[in-house]
Amino acid sequence: MNNPVWNQVLTAFEAQRARNEEENDRRRQEIAQKHPDLDALLRQRHELVLGAVRGAFSGGAARNPETVMREYNEKIAWMLQVKGYPADYLDPVRRCPLCGDTGYVYENAIRKQCECLKRAYQEALAKADGNEQETQCFAAFDPLRFPDAALPGTDVNQREYMEVVRNRCQKFADNVGAGPLKTLLLHGGSGLGKTFLLNCVGHEAKERGIETVSVSAYDLLMALKNAYFSRNSDDADSYFDAELLLIDDLGMEPLMENITVEQVYNLLSARLKRGLYTVITTNLSRDELKQRYTERVSSRLLDSRTGMAIAFLGQDIRLIRR
Repeated sequence: MNNPVWNQVLTAFEAQRARNEEENDRRRQEIAQKHPDLDALLRQRHELVLGAVRGAFSGGAARNPETVMREYNEKIAWMLQVKGYPADYLDPVRRCPLCGDTGYVYENAIRKQCECLKRAYQEALAKADGNEQETQCFAAFDPLRFPDAALPGTDVNQREYMEVVRNRCQKFADNVGAGPLKTLLLHGGSGLGKTFLLNCVGHEAKERGIETVSVSAYDLLMALKNAYFSRNSDDADSYFDAELLLIDDLGMEPLMENITVEQVYNLLSARLKRGLYTVITTNLSRDELKQRYTERVSSRLLDSRTGMAIAFLGQDIRLIRR
């Protein structure tokens, strides 16, 4: 087993579970604010089920707790649909229905890896192997990897679009150290070439002797958090000082209250004030960035006066190749 890749996959699963909980909380708060009658019903269900369970343990339960739960679930599902929501809107959010994004299932009380975890590891391993075998530079960019199918709602195909994206990234890389645009944000779905072009920018800068530091968003946050609590900035200094900082997979780091947003904001603000260059990839959309990091952070990532944001569109080329 490739331990670094395995740990990377486990970290991604942990981050997914954190995002699931955030979405669960957001939906619950939305219902509480917009639909007090439905919120009251949810609270009644909670209290009655607790009462039924307590009664079962004391031997005084008048009704089966499962019956109580089923009746309330049916009524809540009906009210959600009446109010324009899916019937399962308040069900636990999960990407994998088998393991609940834990990566593990139980068969006959034996803990086993879920198929989604096995698949994620194999895909990450293939990606790591591919990265080692090819030089990630602009000269290695191959537009034929992308399909020539038209992007939805446009008359431009994905291959043509990605050539334009490649050229814009090349222009940014050429201007690192002298250009007015300090931030490059590459956002879009998985498997569209964001990390490849991030590394291309870094490769170009290194070739010109520019100090370049590359880090995953998860490792970056851990370093910033540790520096904050230890009051020792040594572990994080390179992220504030490097002329070019490459941050991969923003949004995959855990969202820690009073830590994540504040530390990301402080880093971006400090780098902008010092005129340093930052390239970031994320699977999050513009709206998701604003929701996760607040307007303070998203405004620094999306401000066209100080940076450039490029949307990656189309089909996942890893799935096409496979």
